[in-house]
Amino acid sequence: MVSRDSLISELEDSIHAGSDNRRLQTLRRVTDLFLAEPDRLTDEQVNIFGDVLLRLVERIETRARAELSRRLAPIHNAPNQVIQKLTRDDEISVAGPVLMQSARLSNADLIEIARTRSQGHLMAIAGRDLLEIPVTDVLVDRGDGTVLDRLIKNSGAAFSEQSFAKLVDHAEKSESFALLLGRRIDIPIRFFQGTARARHRSSARKTPCADGERSMQN
Repeated sequence: MVSRDSLISELEDSIHAGSDNRRLQTLRRVTDLFLAEPDRLTDEQVNIFGDVLLRLVERIETRARAELSRRLAPIHNAPNQVIQKLTRDDEISVAGPVLMQSARLSNADLIEIARTRSQGHLMAIAGRDLLEIPVTDVLVDRGDGTVLDRLIKNSGAAFSEQSFAKLVDHAEKSESFALLLGRRIDIPIRFFQGTARARHRSSARKTPCADGERSMQN
C-alpha cells in the first residue's frame, strides 16, 4: 500500500504545478490506488485517501469532479468526506451519481439535500434503490412533476399515508400520473379508490373541451 507521505508529496507537486491536467492525472492515480483494493483498506487508510481526494476536489474542474463521482458512487466504503462534498455540488453531473448510489449517505444526509438543493438533486435521490418514508416525505413536498413521476415508479420507495394523500391530490391534475399511482401494490385501498376518481375527473375535464372544439368546427 502506498504511504500517506508519498500521496501527500504527489498532491503537493500537482497543486504547485498549477496545471489542470497535472491535477487530473493525480486525481486519477489516487483514485486508481483506492479502487484497486477498497475492501482491504482500514478506516484510517480510507481517511488518508479521503483527505487527499478532498483537497483535489476543491481544485479540479466540473468534468473531473463528475468522473470522480461516477467512480466512487458504487463503492460502499468510499471516503465519506469526499462523498459529502460531491453530493452538495451545484452541478448535477457531479452530485447525481453519488446521490443515486452511494451507501455512505444516511437518511439525514438525503433529507438535508432534498430540503435545500435543486430539483435535479431531488431527481437523483428519487432514483435510489431504496428510499425510506422520512426521505420520500420531503421529496413529495418539494418535488416537481418530473421528480414525482420518477419517485412513484420506484418500487423501492416507501410512502407515508400523508404522502399518498398528497400524491392523490397531484393525480387530480394528471391522468397519466393517476394511472402510475394506481399501479403501486403498496397503495392503501382508500387511496387507490382516490386514484380512480382522479382518473375519472381528469377524463371528464378533457371531454367538454373536445366537445367544444367539435362544435366550433361544425
